[in-house]
Amino acid sequence: MSADTPPAGEAAVGTSAKEVVMFPGGGIDMNNMRDTPLLDTSYLRRISSFLGIDLADRLAKGEVGSEPGPYQTSVAALTYAFTRQRYEGARPMAVIGQSSGVWAAAALKGAIRIEDACKLLMIRGQLIAEASARHGEGRMLSVVGPEPSETAAAVEEMDGCWVSGVMTRSSVTLGCRLEVREDVESTLSKELQANVVRLPIDFASHCPLMAGVADELKKAMSDLEILEDGDADAIDLYDCFTDDPGPVDLDSLWDRLARNVEEPFDLLSTVRSFDEDALFVESLPNAGIFNMIRYCGISRKRIIKAE
Repeated sequence: MSADTPPAGEAAVGTSAKEVVMFPGGGIDMNNMRDTPLLDTSYLRRISSFLGIDLADRLAKGEVGSEPGPYQTSVAALTYAFTRQRYEGARPMAVIGQSSGVWAAAALKGAIRIEDACKLLMIRGQLIAEASARHGEGRMLSVVGPEPSETAAAVEEMDGCWVSGVMTRSSVTLGCRLEVREDVESTLSKELQANVVRLPIDFASHCPLMAGVADELKKAMSDLEILEDGDADAIDLYDCFTDDPGPVDLDSLWDRLARNVEEPFDLLSTVRSFDEDALFVESLPNAGIFNMIRYCGISRKRIIKAE
C-alpha cells in the first residue's frame, strides 16, 4: 500500500532538503483563516468529502468552535492541504508535529493517509470529551514571560494544574481543572508577573485529565497499517515528546501518535535539537509558528514564513 499521489495542477514553491516543517496543535486561532484562499484546495475538499463535514465552509464562517474533534481536525486538514501543495514533487528534511499537529506531520511524511489521520482525530476528540467527563473538566492556558523552569516550579505548588508543554524560552502551556483556572491565572500573574492567556479550547490535554485516551486510541488504530511509501523513510518525524526530542521510529509510530495527548511535550528542546543549517518552515500562514520558532532562540534567517 502506498501513499496517494497529490492532485495535478497544484504546483509547489521551491523547496530545500534542509527544510523542517512545523505543524501546530489545536491551540492556534482559526479565525485568522476565514479569508484565506487556502480554503479552496482540492486536498481540503477531499478531506471534507471523506469526513462528511464541509471544513472549508466551517472555517470561512468561523464555525469551527472549540469542540476538540472538529477543531483539531480542521487545523490538521488545513495545514496538510497547504503544505502538501508546497511540497508537491519535493520533500522536506523533517516534519515536527506539536500535539494534534503530529497527525498532519505523519501524513505529510507518507506514513498515514490524511483521511485516516483526520478520522482518528475525530475519534481522538470524542475520547478527549469522555476523559474530561471522567477525570474533570479542564482548560488550557498559555503563560508568557518567565523562563519555563520558573513557571514549572510555581505550578508544582498548585493542585489541579500541570505543565502540558514547553513552547519557547519564555512560553509554557498549562493544563488545569476548570475550577482552579482563575486562581492559577491570578497567582501566576501576581507572583511571576506573567501574561496568562486562555487558549480557545474547552479541555486540558497533555496532563492527567487525559488519562486513558491513549489506550482507547490504540484500539481505534488497530486495523490500520503504516503505509509502505518509498519516500517515507526520507523524512524524519518529530513529535515533541519531552523524554525523546529525536525522530520517531516507524516501529513505534502508532504508540507515539496515541500517547500524544496524555504526555507533556517540549517544542523548545525539539527545535533546538536540529543542526544550525536547518531551515524552519511554517505550515500555515497566520498560525503564529514564525514567532514560536523565533522565541526558541532561532535566527529569523533560518525561518521561512508561509505566504
